[in-house]
Amino acid sequence: MPCYSSWQLFQDWRYAIDKDFVTSEGEPFPYADNGKRQWGSEIERFPFDEEPQNGCVSSDGTRLAIAVGQNIHVFDTETWGSVCVLKGHTSRIDGLAFKPNDANTLVSSEESNYGATPADFKPATIVWDIDKAKNAPAPEDTSLGGAGAAAATAAVGKLEDLGVKLTEDDKAELEKSFLPDIIRAVAKRNVADNTRIHARLNTSFQSENFSPSGKQMAYLPGDRPHSNGNAPWDIEICSTDNFEHVMTLKGHTDAIMWTGWSPDETLFASVAWDGTIRIWDAVEGREIHRFETDHQNWTGAFSSDSQYFVATGGSGTVRVYALRQDDTLHWEFKAGDRDPWRRTVSWHPDGKLIAVGGEDRGEILLLDIEKKEVIQKRMLSTAAGQVDDEELRSTMGGFIGVSEVRFVDRGNKLAVWAHGDSSIEVFDINQQVKWRFARGGTEDGPGADKWRDEKGKVTNEGGSGMVVWEQRDKGQLFLASLDFDAVRIWAVPLTADGVNDH
Repeated sequence: MPCYSSWQLFQDWRYAIDKDFVTSEGEPFPYADNGKRQWGSEIERFPFDEEPQNGCVSSDGTRLAIAVGQNIHVFDTETWGSVCVLKGHTSRIDGLAFKPNDANTLVSSEESNYGATPADFKPATIVWDIDKAKNAPAPEDTSLGGAGAAAATAAVGKLEDLGVKLTEDDKAELEKSFLPDIIRAVAKRNVADNTRIHARLNTSFQSENFSPSGKQMAYLPGDRPHSNGNAPWDIEICSTDNFEHVMTLKGHTDAIMWTGWSPDETLFASVAWDGTIRIWDAVEGREIHRFETDHQNWTGAFSSDSQYFVATGGSGTVRVYALRQDDTLHWEFKAGDRDPWRRTVSWHPDGKLIAVGGEDRGEILLLDIEKKEVIQKRMLSTAAGQVDDEELRSTMGGFIGVSEVRFVDRGNKLAVWAHGDSSIEVFDINQQVKWRFARGGTEDGPGADKWRDEKGKVTNEGGSGMVVWEQRDKGQLFLASLDFDAVRIWAVPLTADGVNDH
């Protein structure tokens, strides 16, 4: 097999469709008016010096939080102005979530950057009061350079007293080495009064950190255990009144990929690599169901009526469980012998449809759980890829996978983000039209040349995902793409009340 990397894919990729969602007349979904756009036509752009790695929005849609490195940038979605920058983590932030029904409370977590963090590093989950933080003094990292220079000057003077004379280059190197420790010390001081938990938020594969009401929060306690083995992977539930412990869910023995509550908050589910999918009594912490599979498991979701649970496994199998029936396995879907991983799912609000994202050529499936059949399928094509070697071309498809699918707009629309392509797409299921907000240079059109070199190769990198929210008072669905250089804001009209609701 030829050697190929994600960086090469970013350069070579050109968007093309093999199979698309089809209208009731059997034609591919057309683009809506102004529905085909790419970088340069966004309604707002927030540039950053490094790639934004995570984002979330408050449940009322008024605040957008973006994690960049060790800091969190909070924006007002009405004015697009900066609310504040939260500085308290000493390692890269890997989890971020607003408390439901509370735009002022945000939680974030960090994990070790491996060799880049001190040996005594303990991952912390921090609870933020945004209104309090925005009024607190917080020096810019650049202004802390003076402290580094002062420390270096003092060190040079002390060393001279000891008979060691350093050069200006030596002093500059000292300044550079002191600054990260100074920034880390200031960050710790910034959150000295915040609630801090030695724990990790589980935000992979659309996990849910809070119960729907926001009264409880789930996290993974302590340092990360070893995965691909046999180690205790516990789940802690705490009250968000005071973030005090409520219960511990024990039993998993390998990495937990997804956690979340049922909409009625009576059940809690966990999906893990240990070959089990577990349903718990959310009040008592008692295990109710343990569904065993023969592969690692990736993600899950409850139906809107809390009666069903869908989960995906490493073999590409999608399983739908009827939680309150004697025969719990309602449907097991597998398309073929070599299905791709499918690591993202979303239930339609009516409970009849499930959207599934696959890891091969941007696969999107719409599954009807009553008819037990695929009713829509989208697959991308590598035909337009900028490679001459056909073996490389066939390899490209495995680098294009759907990482997020979300039913929005009361189920009228499906928002999708695919890695590799690193673009957002929106499908209106009822109006049978679509929108695309493309990574620069991946399609021909206005502005494409800005993101291509003289050989036609795309010059930018992929991003980290999307954040989606609705503002009904504006009649808009907003989408934020977390790109390699910025966060870009896009918008799609919401379906008018009473019009073609599914």
